[in-house]
Amino acid sequence: MGHDVNGQIDFRRLGSVWRALALLACAGITGQVVALPPEMPWNMPAEHIGVATCAGSNCHGSAQPFDDSPVLQNEYFTWQRKDAHSNAYKLLITPESKRMAANLGIGKPEEATECLTCHSDYVPENKRGRRYSLSEGVGCEACHGGAEDYLGPHVTGNTHEENIADGLYPLADPVDRARLCLNCHMGSTDKPIDHRMMGAGHPPLEFELDTFTNIQPPHFRVDADYKRRKPYAPPAKTWAIGQLIAAEQFLSGLRSNRMQAEGMFPELVFYDCNACHHPMRPPRWSEGAGGPLGPGKVRLADAYLVMSGHVIDALAPALSAPWQSALDALHFASQRSVGAIQSDAATLAGLVAQALDRLRNQSITDAQALELMRRIASSGAKGDAADFTAAKQMFYGLEALLAQVGASNKALAERLNPPMDTLFKTLDAQAQYDPSQMRGGLKQIQQVLAQKAG
Repeated sequence: MGHDVNGQIDFRRLGSVWRALALLACAGITGQVVALPPEMPWNMPAEHIGVATCAGSNCHGSAQPFDDSPVLQNEYFTWQRKDAHSNAYKLLITPESKRMAANLGIGKPEEATECLTCHSDYVPENKRGRRYSLSEGVGCEACHGGAEDYLGPHVTGNTHEENIADGLYPLADPVDRARLCLNCHMGSTDKPIDHRMMGAGHPPLEFELDTFTNIQPPHFRVDADYKRRKPYAPPAKTWAIGQLIAAEQFLSGLRSNRMQAEGMFPELVFYDCNACHHPMRPPRWSEGAGGPLGPGKVRLADAYLVMSGHVIDALAPALSAPWQSALDALHFASQRSVGAIQSDAATLAGLVAQALDRLRNQSITDAQALELMRRIASSGAKGDAADFTAAKQMFYGLEALLAQVGASNKALAERLNPPMDTLFKTLDAQAQYDPSQMRGGLKQIQQVLAQKAG
């Protein structure tokens, strides 16, 4: 059962055993086998042995993709040359990062845990192999998990499921991928990001699973073999799952100790940046920002919650009314106390879990994708586009949904491209963002989709 050469129990190799026992325990309690979320790569017991161990020319370090292999085998060079994650550590040695670190009083950013936890494959020293290096940035094992146990077996014909049992993180599953990414792209208890960092100069964080998966760019090829070996979700489903998991992560943060008030204020990173940081020129505020709250209110960052509402409306309509009621209650709670926020956040988290359970096991048809596009365009045109962050999420969502619909209806995609270009230009610079232009582009999308329906 996982003994080392000296006959001692090797606890590093018991991860799959513990998972199996946990599944059996759940089965004994509920009568069903319930899959537990996988451990995050930095918490897994395996040693991280460094990017160099993946970069051999016959492994993932080929200069060109292989035509006769189930994987491209040039993944290392795609990461090194085109993926922003490979530059994450290098950003810490720039003048801007040094200025932020000085503002925070944390010394050198390239040595500060607060920075390294997301700008490198940051694991405890006892999990760092001989060829491991922080300066590699967010390398292979930061996302795929420490390779100590799966490196050898995964080149000998193991199935994808066997590789996961050996410690490979299941990135192909959009739920698990989103939960991993959001630790750094939103912040978490493991990787806390707070308003103090933002005040010191850190740029605002944003995330959308389908868009961010594709722009890095992906170092995998989705073909028939990929779909046979791994779970695959088309763009619309990937987007919808990403929104629900972003809502899950945000609500988890609200319910955690990270939200607790320090003196007069709660943790402001959970609040909408645009409520305070906006140009002091007309229109300073317009209806639609902050849900039911009026002008002058410091409002929670609800963009992912609003978008999740569209997902629920279209794909889990029985949850729609409870969701909207709980979301309004959360906004009002944000004006009262941290305790009130956490109570209403728990209600919304329960609804997210129900919606996610339904979505994981269903596909999104082109008709449903079109309905989601109509809902997003309608809500934005009516008011939700007043908030810049929400407007960006609308654009990301429409892009992902159009990617699926346009694959089978190129004529519709061609008609939607001009108004989508309008949205893109409107969102290009936050300081010049004009909600009326955004609403104009969304109304054009409504018109095109109405012609499609007719």
